[in-house]
This record gives sequence, structure tokens and C-alpha cells, in this order.
Amino acid sequence: MALFLLDRDGVVVVNRRDNIKTPADLQLIAGAGPAIARLNRAGCTVAICTNQPEVARGVMTRAELEAVHRGLADMLLAEGATVERVLCCIAGAKCPRLKPAAGMLAEALARYGAAAAETPFVGDQADDLRAAFHAGCKRVLVRTGLGRKTLAEGIPQYVAPVAVHDDLAAAVDAWLAGRL
Repeated sequence: MALFLLDRDGVVVVNRRDNIKTPADLQLIAGAGPAIARLNRAGCTVAICTNQPEVARGVMTRAELEAVHRGLADMLLAEGATVERVLCCIAGAKCPRLKPAAGMLAEALARYGAAAAETPFVGDQADDLRAAFHAGCKRVLVRTGLGRKTLAEGIPQYVAPVAVHDDLAAAVDAWLAGRL
């Protein structure tokens, strides 16, 4: 089974300084919905692995976070795209699921019976790349979200190789063409 893992903020939806707290705060990054739809049509399972420590900090409740993810699913569905599952770590501190740890990615790999070495994880931050490295997944950085800042600050050498693309659509195009 082909599995494609994504970070949420900065990859699928636009980052907000004050965090996404309601479905109304969601804005898809241009091209993200159609890119996920192309993966779906190619028979690929798509899942999101996202840190959401705002719950632990009391900024939002689990119910509010679930409403955000239902809103995201609805927005993607309107573009013909489906994300099978959103895995969240709501811990505010050290946790085996909190990126840069690999827990969420390992959980997704096990759930879908996917081989880590064949599974890309697309993120926009160094912690996403670290999590992908620790899980044994292909590392993909997009320039959207905090990606340009991550590139400017330097990617940790130990996570190499890292494929860098302008956005999720470009990363999906590369993967579908066998170049990822």
C-alpha cells in the first residue's frame, strides 16, 4: 500500500501566528487540495501527522480541534480530496508521539501496513524532517509555511537526503513521476 504522510500547518493549510482554533481559521494552501486528490486517484492513502500542543496549553479543547479537522476534511472533499486520518499529538512537552519524535509516523505506518523507506513525509520545519528520519521515511521539505525559514536556518545534516519542493503540489508531482 502506498502511503503519503503530511504535516498540516504550512503544508496543507496556511500557518497562522495565533494558531488555527476554529474551522473558520482554515485556509488551504493553493494547490494542496488538488495535489491530495491526485494522490487519491493514484491509489495512495494520505494521512496527516500534526503537533497540536494548543490543547495541552488550554488554548483550545479536543472538541474544538476535532471540529477544525472536520472542517479541513470538508474543505478537501470540496476539492475532490480525501485524507484518511489525522493523527495529532496534543502534548505540550516530551512525548513519543510529538515531533521530532517518530511516534505518530510509526503509528500511521503500522496502521496502513506501509514500508517506511517507501513512504514520504512532507513538512515545512526541521522537526518534521527529524521525525521522518527517526521513522525511516523519505524526507520532503516544502518552501510553503515555515519552509523557506527552515532552509535559511539550515537543515540538520544527519537527516539527509531531503527533497525540497516549492509546495505540496510540486512534491506530489515529483512522487507521481517517480522522482521522490
